Parts: sequence; C-alpha cells; structure tokens
Amino acid sequence: MQTCFLVGASPDAVRIDVQPEDFVIAVDGGENYLDAWGIVPNLVVGDLHAVKQALPPGVAFIRTLPDKEGTDLALAFAEGYHRGMRRFEITGASGGRMDLSVANLQLLVQAARYGAFVLLRDNGFCATALTETGELRLRGTGTVSVFACCEEARGVNIRGMKYAMENGVLRGDTPLGVSNALEDAEGLITMESGALLVFWEERAIQWEERSIEPLVNI
Repeated sequence: MQTCFLVGASPDAVRIDVQPEDFVIAVDGGENYLDAWGIVPNLVVGDLHAVKQALPPGVAFIRTLPDKEGTDLALAFAEGYHRGMRRFEITGASGGRMDLSVANLQLLVQAARYGAFVLLRDNGFCATALTETGELRLRGTGTVSVFACCEEARGVNIRGMKYAMENGVLRGDTPLGVSNALEDAEGLITMESGALLVFWEERAIQWEERSIEPLVNI
C-alpha cells in the first residue's frame, strides 16, 4: 500500500523507509533530514526559512504564508489527502514546541475522521488516532497508552492487555489509560463513540491498521 511520508523539523525525527510507490513531503525544515538521508522529496511545503540548502532540481514546492490557516504539517497532510493518499507516516513532529506537538496530535484525530490512517513515529514511540469507525491491533509485549482526546470516549474495548476494558468510558480530563502493558502477544482496541489517541513502544510492538470509512469529508 502506498504511504505518504510527512517529514517535519523536530529533533526526534527517525529515518523513513521509502518504497518506489511512496510519496514524500518535506514539511519546511524537514527537508534538512531528507537531504542528510539522501532522500529527494516529491514535494516541499513551507516557507523554507529553516531549510539549510537549496532544494533538489525539479522538486515541487508550495510556499506557505505567515497568516496561513493551520500548521505546515496540516497543510502537507491535506495536500497528500487531496492527491488520493490514505495511509500516512509522520516523523519529526512531536518535539520542539509543546503547542505544535498538541496541534500535530489533533491532526491525527482529524485524519482518522477523514478515513485516513496516520502513524506518527518519534522518540521511540508510535502514535495514531482511532474513531468509532476504526480498530487497532497490536502484537508484541510492551507499554501501550490510550487517551480520550475529546470530552468522553464511550464503548471502549481494550483487550489482551494487563488492564483490560470492556465497553468502558475514558475521559479527556483523566489519564486512566496511561502505561498499560500488552502481555498476551496480541491486543485489540476499539470504541463506539468519540476519539482515542494510542501510543506504543515502536521496538517492542508491531501494529496493524484496519480500513475505515470517513466520518466527514475534507
């Protein structure tokens, strides 16, 4: 399946594994990482203020303005989505400024509601968002944290983990799902309403996304 990679400028970016069919978007200073990795992006989105070198010849470029609506990463996601991509991998987006980190996590929820699967990989952890149309299977042993990212997430099922939940409720103001543990080699997370953010240890746990239908149109 084709992956659209979004590479940001945060210091915890990890090298991406690009296949011939994939699409790579450098999000402003993320081009510095791609240049160091020897990867030529298909597109650059940003104002280039943080880019240390000239862009490779022929690379498409979308310049953002200071009064833009949304972050450069959100604009890059929208560009990939409108090009028909539904599986995204983000790196270089969870460090640096705390407010931008929160904005990028909100983007995961927005993307899930559009019917896209987005994986954020940074600093040894992976993260994604689930809405009522999706489910997430995890395999391995390690730490898993599940948070409601709205007022309430209802009908939450967390199976195959040390602290299981059946048809439960997680609240956006209570970190009840932090530091759970996948113990049974395979875990499953589903829900009926609301939205969840799920984090897990990248080296210890493998993930499997499910196809989901969009709740809203972008």
